[in-house]
Amino acid sequence: MNTEKPKLKKRIFLVNRDFQLRYVRLAVLVGICSTITTTLLIVFPLAQFRIIRFPVFLPPPFLIAILASAVMNTLLVTLLGVHVTHKIAGPMFSMTRQMRQLELTQQFTPVRIRESDDLQHLMRSYNSMISQLRQCTEVDVQTLQEVISLLQGQSTNSPAALALVLGLQEKLMRRL
Repeated sequence: MNTEKPKLKKRIFLVNRDFQLRYVRLAVLVGICSTITTTLLIVFPLAQFRIIRFPVFLPPPFLIAILASAVMNTLLVTLLGVHVTHKIAGPMFSMTRQMRQLELTQQFTPVRIRESDDLQHLMRSYNSMISQLRQCTEVDVQTLQEVISLLQGQSTNSPAALALVLGLQEKLMRRL
């Protein structure tokens, strides 16, 4: 009987910290401003027409409730902001990593698409581009193989030309 606990997959929500936190800060600021504006628009007329009255000093439970709701509002907006920006920053991070790998290794590898991510259309387009590049490279390799067989079949072949073509074939094969 197997008593091992299944490993939980570690999930990193702050994939691109600068990008995500910039928009989370903006969301928190908008949330605070909208809360203050809404409160003023509701409370000011009520106080002006003496429908409600505020004592000079607000009782401590009332102040604690206001502070607690402001903290909970900020926390909720922050958590939702990180969650929403993760769906955008995650795909951007993986595409950037794949592009860097393509630049360094010149290997055409597609990006994995998760169902919960935004920017899926961009990732599909990137994968389509990678597929097209791979197909073009395969056609180039086949053409090179034909040229190599023609060069090897000639009685007056140039070893330098054949070496250049073989080197090019090897370079193209590494991309696949």
